[in-house]
Amino acid sequence: MNALSIDCAVSELTVAAKKDRQTVKLSLDIGMKQSEKILPAIDYVMKEAGLTPSDLDYTTCTLGPGTFTGLRLGLSALKALTLANNTPLYAVPSLDLYAHPYKSSNEIVLSVLESKEDEFFHSFYKNGEKLRAEEDASIEEILKQIDKESSVLVCGPGAKTFVERTSEISQLHRVHCYTPENDACKSLFEIAEEMIANKKEPLKDYDGPLYVRKSEAEIVLEKKNSQQ
Repeated sequence: MNALSIDCAVSELTVAAKKDRQTVKLSLDIGMKQSEKILPAIDYVMKEAGLTPSDLDYTTCTLGPGTFTGLRLGLSALKALTLANNTPLYAVPSLDLYAHPYKSSNEIVLSVLESKEDEFFHSFYKNGEKLRAEEDASIEEILKQIDKESSVLVCGPGAKTFVERTSEISQLHRVHCYTPENDACKSLFEIAEEMIANKKEPLKDYDGPLYVRKSEAEIVLEKKNSQQ
């Protein structure tokens, strides 16, 4: 199948185009410059893969949680392709995506994504099944949910930081991660094609990103209103 995927949940924007078994991928760790580079990045991987927008069987991207700007940019870019070519868009919750390569693990899997200093978006998995909905919490709060007798595999963009900070806070918890992480865009293609095979509905035009916490702008506005 021909497809385009975007992992836009973190500051390192990753775009990949797949033509049958050939994949072209571009990663840009550019922070706030994502808005300037996302369309040229899409154009680049599509041309290198020998694809045009009308060739695409589907597109796929991270749904959230993640960076507010990145998620909006990724979804908007792919929704434009849906509008122009009626290409179905399959959005995957970010933490589900990062846990996907470890769905056969016998350990508890903890998928984490840094939300701000010492706080993480997170969710727990066992044998590929999500155990609870996405949450945003501090390391200490997350560790309270982990049985000290259990070995926990930590994955996702925040895994290395989480494991290092845990070792500083507690020597009782057995948490570990793999470096480097697995390919998120490859997992996006795999999950989207599973969704297609299972006849899951693509994202609707009115569907937006999955946010677990409010943006800084919303928090500031609420504080300002409460003081009036």
